[in-house]
Amino acid sequence: MKQDGTSEPLLEEETILETETLISTKASSNTCKLVLSGRGYNHILHRIVNYVLTTALFCSIAGVWLYEAGKDRQCNVNPESYYYYSPALEATKPGSRVTHFNHTKWSPFSPSGGDPLEYVDSNWTALLRVGMMSLSEEEMRRAGVSLDAVRLPPESGGGYMAYLASHHHLHCLYILHQSLHQDYYRTRSVVWNMSAERRLSHWDHCIEALRQFVVCNADTTVVTQNWFERFDVPIASQKNPRRCADWDAHFRWQLGRQVPAPSEPLSKPSNAVELPVLPVQPPSGYLSMFLSDRYSE
Repeated sequence: MKQDGTSEPLLEEETILETETLISTKASSNTCKLVLSGRGYNHILHRIVNYVLTTALFCSIAGVWLYEAGKDRQCNVNPESYYYYSPALEATKPGSRVTHFNHTKWSPFSPSGGDPLEYVDSNWTALLRVGMMSLSEEEMRRAGVSLDAVRLPPESGGGYMAYLASHHHLHCLYILHQSLHQDYYRTRSVVWNMSAERRLSHWDHCIEALRQFVVCNADTTVVTQNWFERFDVPIASQKNPRRCADWDAHFRWQLGRQVPAPSEPLSKPSNAVELPVLPVQPPSGYLSMFLSDRYSE
């Protein structure tokens, strides 16, 4: 309102807003469209873009969190979910190391790389230097084994006498390694103090024990073939990734749990619970553990 009492002309925008508010006609609808096509449209578009970006950011953060949480759960899976209880499980951490096998040509456990047998044998004996260990009654119960098992004398810990299966597997491999190099081991290994029949039986036992181990674990690592220089046939790759246990921790655990060997050979106590010797024929259900019915198809 001017000082002389006359009215100032309304701004175009104010006129539009007033018309939009007070008039409900077809013309007002067209006017509203004009407003939206200007500043109002940009405002709504800005809000939509902000909403989309905020939602995308939230989803990204949630996705990263769920991924990391999933990795943590995978890494922290209780080993007893996949393996029967053993007091060595926590140290061994099966599947915790992502690695690959090395080419066997330069193995320090084989003379094929050019190392003398004396050096190769020292590596085997170092790998097998762990001795027996003593388990408590609670560890025996959790492992699901009988408390009628052999006990150690007080001088050796007084618990239950045990060793880990990995030690037996390596022992068997060492025995088979010796069988391939008889000229060297004939005067160095107690195996040759056995009769020929018993020695062959021992080797057969080890082959079967290792076969059962392979079948039990069923390694699913993918093995592919590659072309190599100077070879016209595909050759298996040694570099494919695989998951392995922490062998160093596994070995240290065994060293930490080993006990002194008894000073005298163990004598069977009068109250010992004796198991029957192996029958001539396999017991019922024995062959089913080898899946022999499926192999014969």
